[in-house]
Amino acid sequence: MAVGGSLFRIAISSAPFLLPLLFQVAFGMSAVRSGTLMLALFAGNLAMKPATTALMRRCGLRAVLVGNGLLVAAGFAACAAFTAATPFALVAAVLFFTGLTRSMQFTALNTIAFADVPKAQMSGATTLFSMLQQMNSGLGIACGALALKLGALLRGGEGMHARPADFRIAFLLMGALALLALVDAARLPRDAGAEVVSRQHA
Repeated sequence: MAVGGSLFRIAISSAPFLLPLLFQVAFGMSAVRSGTLMLALFAGNLAMKPATTALMRRCGLRAVLVGNGLLVAAGFAACAAFTAATPFALVAAVLFFTGLTRSMQFTALNTIAFADVPKAQMSGATTLFSMLQQMNSGLGIACGALALKLGALLRGGEGMHARPADFRIAFLLMGALALLALVDAARLPRDAGAEVVSRQHA
């Protein structure tokens, strides 16, 4: 899951970069209004935390990674459908849902990352994993910016300011990246990570 997990983290990490730009640059929202919407995203992140272990135990890590991964991609598609006329409450609800799926996927990926690591190597694995997380976060911003630029090029646009259509293409590209990451998840054994999830419950 090293490749698939990295692709997912890159895709997911692009959202906090693209969304505020969409709201403020393309839709002309104030920083306060945009920030309030972003709070809905991170509220979803927090709200999911108490349920993650129970869901992984009930459904299994592979099922969670694949099923929730599809929901992550659907969240990107929903963000691509936003317009300046989309009701504020609807945008907030979509972002809250997106936050739930982001949190679930991050937790599942973090759990499967250490499933086969012996205790003697756990310290080194944790250090490597933390480094990869930081790198993937940076790549998420970079890929989000590249997707936005590609959107402008495909539209044939010029100028300094991105248009809503550019963001639509960028979100769809990030959703496609999340879908690509599902290939690794689908190849996992049905009982992958079961022992780790059981230890978390204990």
